[in-house]
Amino acid sequence: MGRTGTTRRHALIAGGAGLLTACSSEGPGPAAVKRAEDTRRLRAARDSRALLVEYDAVLGRHPDLAGALTPLRTAVAAHVKALAPAPAASPSPSPSVSATAAGALAIADDPADAVKALVAAERRTADAHAAALLDAPPELARLLASLAAAGATHVYLLTKGSVS
Repeated sequence: MGRTGTTRRHALIAGGAGLLTACSSEGPGPAAVKRAEDTRRLRAARDSRALLVEYDAVLGRHPDLAGALTPLRTAVAAHVKALAPAPAASPSPSPSVSATAAGALAIADDPADAVKALVAAERRTADAHAAALLDAPPELARLLASLAAAGATHVYLLTKGSVS
């Protein structure tokens, strides 16, 4: 009759297998980390691009607001550019997509109401950037924090400034 229970040989084999498993499991590799960062970056760029489309739609409907909104729109365009992934990561969207989307937005007839809608869009975008920075890699987190702060500043300027 054979031995029952744990033998020294089985214990050594199990311990060796455990050590090999512990030494070889590294967590996500560099490619997985890069993909996750690119996904976060693309999501943030999409949010900023949607905000840029909204600025374009408001400016198209209310050109008299151009003096106040153009500097903010220019800053949002710079945000989109800063969030753009490396050229090899994904193709950039065509400019016609933004133009088509801008025409599809329902913009209020009253300039004050259009600015209020723009304030809401700025808040949503700033909040999305702030939420995304919590689990982003350090470099992207710093960029998202900066963009969230800029968005909060835009909200302040649109609500307390002389716009509308």
